[in-house]
Amino acid sequence: MATAIDNCDSNPIITFSDVRTDGACSGTYTITRTWTATDACGNFTSADQIISTSDTTAPTFDQTSLPIDIVVECNAIPASEIITASDNCGLAVVTVEDIRTDGSCDYNYIITRTYTAIDECGLTNTHVQTITVQDTIPPTFVETLPLANIVVECDTIPTAEILTAIDSCGPAIVNVSDTRTDGNCPNSYILTRTWTATDECGLTTTHTQRIVVQDTTPPEFVEDLPRDTTAECDSIPEVSSLTATDNCGNATVTATETKTNGDCPNNYILTRTWIATDECGLTTSHIQIITVQDTSAPETITTFDDVLNVSCTDIPDAPELQFLDNCSTNLSVVFNETNSFEENVFIDYQIIRTWTVRDECNNEAIFTQTLNVTLDEIYSELVAPDRCFDEGVINLNDLISGTLNIDGSWEVLEGNTDATLEGSIFDPTKLELSEDFLPDDGGIDYRFRYTTTDNGCISITEIIMNIHADCVVLPCGENDIVISKAITPNGDGYNETFDIAGIDLCGFVAEVKIFNRWGALVYESNNYTLGSIETSGAFGDWDGSSPRSSIGTAGKLPNGTYYYIIKLRNSGLSPLTGPVYLGTK
Repeated sequence: MATAIDNCDSNPIITFSDVRTDGACSGTYTITRTWTATDACGNFTSADQIISTSDTTAPTFDQTSLPIDIVVECNAIPASEIITASDNCGLAVVTVEDIRTDGSCDYNYIITRTYTAIDECGLTNTHVQTITVQDTIPPTFVETLPLANIVVECDTIPTAEILTAIDSCGPAIVNVSDTRTDGNCPNSYILTRTWTATDECGLTTTHTQRIVVQDTTPPEFVEDLPRDTTAECDSIPEVSSLTATDNCGNATVTATETKTNGDCPNNYILTRTWIATDECGLTTSHIQIITVQDTSAPETITTFDDVLNVSCTDIPDAPELQFLDNCSTNLSVVFNETNSFEENVFIDYQIIRTWTVRDECNNEAIFTQTLNVTLDEIYSELVAPDRCFDEGVINLNDLISGTLNIDGSWEVLEGNTDATLEGSIFDPTKLELSEDFLPDDGGIDYRFRYTTTDNGCISITEIIMNIHADCVVLPCGENDIVISKAITPNGDGYNETFDIAGIDLCGFVAEVKIFNRWGALVYESNNYTLGSIETSGAFGDWDGSSPRSSIGTAGKLPNGTYYYIIKLRNSGLSPLTGPVYLGTK
């Protein structure tokens, strides 16, 4: 507080103002404080006060408990703690610095951790924590460890598993080693297998597996083993040379053979035994039984034709065959001959010659010669007299030679098949007159074949005969003609067309004209189709149509009575006329 006195004013007014001049840091600066005393008439007096400040007090940590010295594992080093600080004049920050001092290995060392509090003027306060780092934990295996004790065959010793290890502080390596303890043979022993994991500080972890190795598998033969077999007395197989392999070492093979006699010198049994032995005395054996016997039949040493194609008139004599047996010299031979020829059977036949040969052990062989005999054909041709078709049936047996048997067969080679042939009876009456079969047109030539056997051969007789209709008189008169009286072309299949029937076989050509009741020509044809009385379904051409489209509807004439004029050219008949009714509904 400041005071002032004035000569006239007993209570002058006192004020002040500050001007700050900053220094090197926030806690160092100068304040110039100016004091002013003013009287009631405005007269004033000023005076300056200089205040200088400086920061000499270091900051202090806010926490009451600071990190203490500790001993930790290499994988448990704590992170630096978050520590704050306060300053009497301004702000303060805390920095952390670690300094490492190496020890006996990479994971044995000391960390000196310094926490430093700094204010704005650079004043500091420090706290030091000592962290002793050490590796006391050995490494551990990663994978599932192999069984501690196993028993294996000598050829199935497992390879050492690849194990890896991890360490709490750093890498670890794994080494494996085997130690062998011999047993009672080369392939029986014990392997002690040890895996050792070592970290960088020399700490180790081990795992031991005891492997009992033994040979319990006998050797095996290499080649396909000889099978039991039956052999002919002249084809006994040689003793097979077999070798063997063992799963663990070498093997040797020995072979022996014994003989057991049978009921004859060439019937006996051979027993062959092969034994394979390995280095530990394990064995495998194989036995082959060879049944030796004489089952081979004799063979012929004479060349002959198995099959001959011959004529029935030139059959060769049976050949003289010679035979040989693989074991016997005394052979029996039986000859037989069969013939399939039958009278009146018109096929080739066979003669089969058979030689049956047996050896001393009753082994039998049959040799066959087959003669395919072709029947010769004796051909003759006869021309029989011409015959009218309606003269009745004919027994063709009456036309052949009387020296031939009548048990053969007849067939028609040429001719109209309407005439029937049953056995030797030919019936031409089944023929009907047609445009192709008319009187005086030359008739139909038939050729018949008769096949039978005669003196062991085929006899063929062909008969030529003409069947005609010259004995028939055609009904070609005016009274034989039938003309339609009415036509109804309505699609019902009856009276559809204007028909002229009864003269179709006479060879006439019809000229037809149709007129209406007023005499107008409505249809004309110079070659009109003729129907037949005997054959239904043969119809005329006119169905009520008119070529003049102006008459009727859609080219059809109206109902009513029409008139026809029919001229039959070359018939000698007068024109035929008459009415015909046309009904279209």
